[in-house]
Amino acid sequence: MKTFNLEITNPSPILRDLQLKFSSNEPTEKVYLKMPLQEDYANPLNMGLKNNALGMREYILPEIIHAFGIRSLTLFGGYDITALNQLGNEIFWNEDLRPEDYLHNVQLTAMLKEIFAKCRTVAFDDWTDFKDAAKLWPELLSKVFLPTENPGIEFIFYLGDASKKDRFDVGQALEVMAGFSGAGSVTLALDEREAFNLWKQLNGVGPELNLSTQTVVELKLKYFSIYNTIGVSRLLIYSTSSAILISHEEQFILSRKVENAEVELGNNARVNFISGYSAGLLFGHSLPQSIALGLIVFGACGKYENLPDLDAVQSYISGWVSDLERYDSIYLYQ
Repeated sequence: MKTFNLEITNPSPILRDLQLKFSSNEPTEKVYLKMPLQEDYANPLNMGLKNNALGMREYILPEIIHAFGIRSLTLFGGYDITALNQLGNEIFWNEDLRPEDYLHNVQLTAMLKEIFAKCRTVAFDDWTDFKDAAKLWPELLSKVFLPTENPGIEFIFYLGDASKKDRFDVGQALEVMAGFSGAGSVTLALDEREAFNLWKQLNGVGPELNLSTQTVVELKLKYFSIYNTIGVSRLLIYSTSSAILISHEEQFILSRKVENAEVELGNNARVNFISGYSAGLLFGHSLPQSIALGLIVFGACGKYENLPDLDAVQSYISGWVSDLERYDSIYLYQ
């Protein structure tokens, strides 16, 4: 078994590098497809084509793709989603069809292969919130992703709180997620409490063991145990003070600024993090840079209570860097 050693990563050089990389909002051919947020519905003009703060072109994710439990995609280049939206509407009009029947449509399967061949990242809904995951995700893998042959694709999964599910169901979900490793790389993202509850499920530990009693060293050992058990490419665990990534190639801790509870637990917190993390991977940044970018977008969205523009992103990075340089703020990153 491989011996893991978590390396503490200094965020300052990463943040300064990201400041330079995003010093101007120059449009690119790269595309971000996402589900509308609540503020988009409040202002329908937000739901049209636009450039986001990172220079990507944003479109609304086709509803037929979201029907499979996918929340967002990033693409290397443009893709006309008109035909896919039209076909999706035709499928939805047939009330006799169930979601598990959709992939029997040869035209839909071909269109999905075409768009996923252009993808860098595919982010899924929380498994605990998507009741059809056990039926649809294996079908999507076997009929679409495996035949597509896009080895550079990254699948991003959120498990959710395993304590709310049966142990057998949790094991089945992890097996399904690990199966996507045959089509690309897989990142499983968990918050600290979700990771602890997953470890308890995997090891048959009862509810009497509490997260609050765990030392930092004990938690790290549990994270390594999870990674060795679940068979995915990367395990990403974040708390209010750090983000930990464990993979076969590298293991590191990236300290982050503590946010208030309203920001940390906001309705779109995970969506905002994924948008930044996915963008980092799409632009070819390193894993520490991509995670930092996820934290930046997440923090900027929470701080400014809106979709941040480039100035807001730069301001958030500058504030993070300034905190790191101040002695009285160093506790935020320990």
